[in-house]
Amino acid sequence: MGARAAGIVLIDALSSIQYPEGMKTLTLTFLMCAVLVAGAGVSVADEQHTIGHVHGGLVVQLGTGDTDAALRLGQTGRYIVHLLGSDPAGVAKARASLKASGIYGLVFAETLADSGRLPYSENLVNAVIVRSPGKVALAEIFRVLTPLAALVVFNDSGVDSQMLKKAGFEGIEKQEDGSLAARKPWPKNMDTWSHPRHAADGNAVSLDTAVGPPERVRWVAAAMSEVEGLITDGGRNFYGGVLARDSFNGLRLWHRDLTKGKLNDPSFNLPRLSYNRARPVASEKYLFAFVKGKVTALDAATGKVVQEYPGTEGSVELIQHLDVVLVGGSRAVRAFSTETGKQLWERKAGDARNLAAESKTVSYIAGRPKRGDPVEAFAVDLYTGELKWNRTDFSWLPKVYRTVMHDGQVVYEVSSLSDHDLGNAIHLLDTETGKLTWEKKFSPGMNHKRQARAMFSGDDLWLLHGGRENTAPRKNGKVKETKVPVQVSALDPKTGKVLKTHSAGLAHCFPPVATPKYVFAGVLDLTNMETGKVEVNPITKANCSREGGWVPANGLIYTTPKHCTCWPMLRGFVAMASASPDPRNPVSQPIDKIRFPLVRGKVSADPGAAKAAADDWPTYRGDRWRSGSSGSAGPLALDTRWTAKLTGQAALPAGPILFDWEENPYVKGPISAPVVSGGRVFVARPDAHEVIALSSGNGKELWRYTARGRVDTPPTIYRGLALFGCHAGYVYALRVDSGELVWEFRAAPVDERIVAYGQVESPWPVPGSVLVRKDTAYFVAGRQQLADGGVLVFAVDPLSGEKRWVHRLDQMPQKGDPTGKNPYKGFYENSGLEFDPVDILHEEGEGIAMSRWIISSAGKLVSVDEWNAFARLDTGGGAVWVPRGSWTYGARHQDRFKGEAPRRPLVVFRDGKVYGELNGSTDIFRRDFDAEGVKKFNGKWITGWQAGRDARGGKKPFRTHRVAAGSKWTVDVFTPAKKKPKTVKYGTQLYNDIHAMALAANGRLYAVHKDGRLKVLDTTKGVLLTARQVPPPMWDGLAIASGRVFLSTLSGEVLCLE
Repeated sequence: MGARAAGIVLIDALSSIQYPEGMKTLTLTFLMCAVLVAGAGVSVADEQHTIGHVHGGLVVQLGTGDTDAALRLGQTGRYIVHLLGSDPAGVAKARASLKASGIYGLVFAETLADSGRLPYSENLVNAVIVRSPGKVALAEIFRVLTPLAALVVFNDSGVDSQMLKKAGFEGIEKQEDGSLAARKPWPKNMDTWSHPRHAADGNAVSLDTAVGPPERVRWVAAAMSEVEGLITDGGRNFYGGVLARDSFNGLRLWHRDLTKGKLNDPSFNLPRLSYNRARPVASEKYLFAFVKGKVTALDAATGKVVQEYPGTEGSVELIQHLDVVLVGGSRAVRAFSTETGKQLWERKAGDARNLAAESKTVSYIAGRPKRGDPVEAFAVDLYTGELKWNRTDFSWLPKVYRTVMHDGQVVYEVSSLSDHDLGNAIHLLDTETGKLTWEKKFSPGMNHKRQARAMFSGDDLWLLHGGRENTAPRKNGKVKETKVPVQVSALDPKTGKVLKTHSAGLAHCFPPVATPKYVFAGVLDLTNMETGKVEVNPITKANCSREGGWVPANGLIYTTPKHCTCWPMLRGFVAMASASPDPRNPVSQPIDKIRFPLVRGKVSADPGAAKAAADDWPTYRGDRWRSGSSGSAGPLALDTRWTAKLTGQAALPAGPILFDWEENPYVKGPISAPVVSGGRVFVARPDAHEVIALSSGNGKELWRYTARGRVDTPPTIYRGLALFGCHAGYVYALRVDSGELVWEFRAAPVDERIVAYGQVESPWPVPGSVLVRKDTAYFVAGRQQLADGGVLVFAVDPLSGEKRWVHRLDQMPQKGDPTGKNPYKGFYENSGLEFDPVDILHEEGEGIAMSRWIISSAGKLVSVDEWNAFARLDTGGGAVWVPRGSWTYGARHQDRFKGEAPRRPLVVFRDGKVYGELNGSTDIFRRDFDAEGVKKFNGKWITGWQAGRDARGGKKPFRTHRVAAGSKWTVDVFTPAKKKPKTVKYGTQLYNDIHAMALAANGRLYAVHKDGRLKVLDTTKGVLLTARQVPPPMWDGLAIASGRVFLSTLSGEVLCLE
């Protein structure tokens, strides 16, 4: 493991330290007030602003007295710097300093809620510098540190060597300046996963015993596209080909398209890996990969080229074992010194493949049967290439897909890579002699791309088997399909004798992997090897892959993005942890036993404050139904009354972390949509954690308030208060006249942070937009129902913040077949198309709805229909059916079919009429619902499988097309008829380019194209009334109030038009 840090915790310290000789060097240096603070061997005048070997990640500073060092790190774009202080006045001063820099969010400050506890999950922070420990105990510092992280304590801290040793630190030595340096040891129960199948031996079994059934989200990052493939070593994860992230907090470190070679290219799109060419492999120091066709060693920390291995052009196989890089190609197998790049040996071989290495032996297969060459199996010496044996007398050799080496045996896996069980077997040879010891045919327990995978763990060899067996031919030549239970069996590696058998999950399109405790199969099924108990908690799902859909390493379970719509799962790049090791963690307690602290501000709500006026727009999308309609008339003239620029003059620095911000599905741009009430306009600056109030008359800024974390959508205005949530797990009420805090409510069961989408967030983020209905405020906190104790729905008194009730959603509506005969029920029934695990709340009937869950005003679950993708809503003048979540609040599944639009089409409605965009076009429709139409409408949606089939067949598997059936009119005011294609070829990339839409009370519909073309339509016939050009809009960024139109733009401006 590499002694590297993803972040630094600074406790009132500004200095440079270096490990003593014998320890991995880590020099920390800071530049303060433009004065160079010298560090041993490192100059911070270097524009790279490295922290020893750390080139980016999470930095935490306890103490807010000085912000210069934090700002310098933040300005690189490679660090997130979190300042914590116990004095609110000191935090406020630090915030002012940080905000003046224009990069708040990369660097941010917060009041420490508990002076004795650091607000982080375990193993998240990588170095702590202690000058004065205050109330933070050494055990607490040890908890949040990552393995091999640094601790430095100064001589006035009251901490001595014995205290550090007792706390579990190692390598404790006194420095020249009198400080003590120590490190947290790497746990013996954690392992890496350096190759596609764990290591160079091809045995897809991690030695990590810290991994357990997933209960918590440790970090999550957005999916750019569906790309499988993950390796990890030295505390860094490498995805696809290639994206580097920190293993413990997921922050982006660097990226590089291996086919193009440019480092941190702004136009980067993560490339998919080929199954016909070797995938990258990793070590503590390097990433080995084919870069522009040549085997290259990249610096794992920076992505820079360190070493090229000559003569490897055109090769297709690559592993790294001990200090040797092994490459196989069309003509030879070559071995190189890892460090020097010097070739050690070469053996001629045609199409050398299936490289594996254990101890000092390398095995491979060579031969071109299509050219008449024999296919041979070889075993050679790692350092000399000297032949140990070769075999040509096995008829199955040409069919070998993968090779495993373990404890003196070589296993050749013959896999069908199809839906059928025929042609799957393992063949075991003695590593030293090449003698066949035993072989076995079996049906892999997979649906698709079936693999006969051998997994060695301890003294046993484990096989996943069962599922469909279809080897008995019918008279008409077809096969008779039978099904047997999916199981995992332990065999004696020397004889093949079955020792024990347990139940297991059916793997869909990914082979099993294992740890010393569990076999991973099914959607996320872990079979305990000792007891046979199967534990299933599908927070997310493995991606389709021939190597491994999951990676158990670093005490975590990693998955990659996928297109699956089986159930509302967590999307993106995900790292999951087992249950909290802290027995005091309240997450697992009954919901009525969990304490949710309420802190009151210095001011109170005005009990006489009026409710919003009928022509206000007091909440996101206008009202409690999220209709996108207004009680106000809309103007025909569209003159600019005022423009307010809210994002500051300084541009955010270029850096890898900013890519994660841009890809965050919850944040659509620099500011949120506007809300308007009582003569004020309110917007959020999500990544800067701000809510801003402007005068609706002239756009003058009235006040700003900084929350503890991201605010993704604008506040809701209610009786003189601005109510909003943030991604740190808190909800706020501010006075709208002053921006002063009335109350702060912690919706998170515990103040513990992880990393999400490039910032520090809570496992229980709260959407910015709070729902107010019948004098009660409602909000939701959480990421996915099966993670971190579930998704919590709250009802509170909006004036006081007092909790009225909280309801926990901790189950999925997908239910399995109780007979166990139908694997396509439950989590494989594919009822998750356009089904979000978390969404902003809206009113539905007599209750409130969150995605497809409907809860009564008393806090009881009324229903959750996994198939109902439409909501029946009535604003008071007649019901309509509309697609749920048309505003695309969070992350969607990856494309179900080629060319699917990345966001859903917007829809607005009022009093029995629906207006929206037809998916994949700029067509706008009007659909009128009468009582009969409401009654007959089919709200049941299709499966993801059907969506793909329909799209390939030329149909329109889109919800707005169902709503638009029988529309009164359909028009396209953005695309001239002569430029509009009559048909759209399958696979054409579709977009929903109308990025803002709002409905006025006087029969006018406002729509803004993503390029800034604003059109106003008469709703009676769809006739264009007027148009003008505006800056490109924020997604869903329109509001209509008091006879004016308000628009948020991608450039961070708010426009007022009248």
